[in-house]
Amino acid sequence: MRYVEAGGVDTHVRTWGAGDPVFLIHGASSDMAVFEPTVIPLLRESYQLTAYDRPGLGFTAGRPPNADQLGVQARIAADVIEQSGLKKPIVVAHSFGGAVALRLALDYPDLISGLVLLAPVAYDWPGGVSWHLYWSANQLVGPLFNNVLVPPFAEGAAKSGVEGSFAPAIVPPGYVKAAAVERATRPAALRANAEDMVAAKREVIAQQSRYAEITMPVAILSGDGDTVVSTPIHTGQLGLTLKNARVEILTGVGHMPHEAAPETVLDMIRWVGSRSG
Repeated sequence: MRYVEAGGVDTHVRTWGAGDPVFLIHGASSDMAVFEPTVIPLLRESYQLTAYDRPGLGFTAGRPPNADQLGVQARIAADVIEQSGLKKPIVVAHSFGGAVALRLALDYPDLISGLVLLAPVAYDWPGGVSWHLYWSANQLVGPLFNNVLVPPFAEGAAKSGVEGSFAPAIVPPGYVKAAAVERATRPAALRANAEDMVAAKREVIAQQSRYAEITMPVAILSGDGDTVVSTPIHTGQLGLTLKNARVEILTGVGHMPHEAAPETVLDMIRWVGSRSG
């Protein structure tokens, strides 16, 4: 395992392949392994891929102060890029990782060349987040909830979560193991993820008015059947706001568009590369 110091935290980083740099940012309730079943095997043939585990998730144990803030998450991503010696990589980000990638583009535009966003979180949405996230993030009851109450149900909840992400499609055979889904059910990961999610709405509201500042090329891939992150609210508004955007909506696809159409992800990376110069 390789670690770099990012945001004052030892951050787990892996690399694959050779070629122009591509930087991967995973979303919520996951780690970099979310890209391992399909995206990494495909892209490593043409690109140098670098992925990291966001704070408190995967094999990145540490959480810096205010890690639930998108500005802090973007600084950590920027530190990983710089510490890894990457020269203006294209950023590929999934779900909540899309919000981090957008903040990276806002705060560090000279560090990256463009974005490929997969079912991204970007805007305020009706309602809040699931009740269990508030319990998990709570300083008083969180330790009991994460260490005692959740574990007996963790495997079933993880399976249900994956099925919900793929719906209306079915989960591919072997995906749960290949994507190391069980790591997201560890008590420390549950808490870190809950802190990020409880703060997510506040954080995207704070940055969403700035998206028109982004001039780099941005490709967005989402599914019309996504029940996890609303495609009309997030992808739809981004497509109208960004100056240099390409948007594709897949029919009958949920929250995992990169699993449904990995070749489209590759094409989008090429598109971003051709427009970034």
